[in-house]
Amino acid sequence: MKKKILLLGIILASSVSLFAQTEVAKGDIIIDPYVGVMQSNMLRSEPNDVNEISNWKLNGGQLAYGGRFEYMLADKFGLGIDFNYVKSGSKYDYIGTDGQGNPAAYTWDYTAKKIRAMVRMNYHFVQNETVDAYMGGGLGYKHTTRAWTISDPNDQSGLEQEKALIPMAFRLAVGTRFYFTQNIGAMIELGLGGGTPLQFGLSVKI
Repeated sequence: MKKKILLLGIILASSVSLFAQTEVAKGDIIIDPYVGVMQSNMLRSEPNDVNEISNWKLNGGQLAYGGRFEYMLADKFGLGIDFNYVKSGSKYDYIGTDGQGNPAAYTWDYTAKKIRAMVRMNYHFVQNETVDAYMGGGLGYKHTTRAWTISDPNDQSGLEQEKALIPMAFRLAVGTRFYFTQNIGAMIELGLGGGTPLQFGLSVKI
């Protein structure tokens, strides 16, 4: 009986040790793979004289993809990198006007691909065993490829642009990580610039 009680005690102690949680602290490494949700105005772009739109579809999707790496320089401050990729745009038919001002049928086809890489600094203002809330700012590089075509039965024109109008990315954000175990959790972030407004995913603490 004593052996069984001892064995049970060892198992319980091991379980507590396995799932015991500690605050995010100096020296920790945090990795956040995430997806982002795009706004509708990031998905479509229209000429000013568009009406009678039909056959509308997305070029890309409503999600962006990315990941963050952060090293805790101190208990409250972390430095890292943020990388994300997004493909957006739309294709549809519409009735516009030709050079003589007469109604004409056109097809609009636009795609934008953006890759961003930013250096991030985060300040962690709430830290306990399960919650890590932070605010942060990032600055870095943005590469953009745009391709669009406006066509009608009598004419076709297209253009590709292999660079961003402003090749700089920035982001201001506030986010929270919720840890289920010592090392695994979920994260959510709201931000301005440098990617989609809403991002969520996993959080791995090393």
